Amino acid sequence: MITYIIGTDTDAGKTFYGKSLIHKGHQVIKPIETGRDSFEDISESDVYGYCHLQNLPIEVVNLYFFKQPLSPHLASERDGITIDKKRLLTFIETHKECFIELAGGLMVPITRDYTQLDLIKETKGQVDLVVGNKLGCINHALLTLKTLHQEKIPIRNVFINNYGKSETPMMLDNKKVILKYWHSLCK
Repeated sequence: MITYIIGTDTDAGKTFYGKSLIHKGHQVIKPIETGRDSFEDISESDVYGYCHLQNLPIEVVNLYFFKQPLSPHLASERDGITIDKKRLLTFIETHKECFIELAGGLMVPITRDYTQLDLIKETKGQVDLVVGNKLGCINHALLTLKTLHQEKIPIRNVFINNYGKSETPMMLDNKKVILKYWHSLCK
């Protein structure tokens, strides 16, 4: 089964999680990345980080790398490139044994009429959800978990990212609330 890495929002820690999977011996790809021109050094990008860690060429890890740090649908339009859904699906199918990091959260539009949720449903994938443990994350996490559950998409793992910080009482409670809700959906 294809496993997608999604976040509750931007900068939730999907790439940190992806790199931890690589260190455990798994392969991780990122078919779509945006913001190429925002890196002082391209090696700082998620795609190049994955390529380096796995000693893989970019065409194995990435299909689309857009210039501006925008949602894929808008970044592709600004670059004058159409995201070819069939090409994207073929790329993912050839990597179905890998973990696939998506661009942000569940409802991020890939094109004007096709979201990451649509992609996950179409490929019958499962999800590893990455939650950035900060103020507001409970709402984002529970809405994402509820949507995945309603859409009958398996949730393989929920990773609470503390950004390398010691847990505050708020962070501990965020984690408790989110994991309790996830476990209630598993019953």
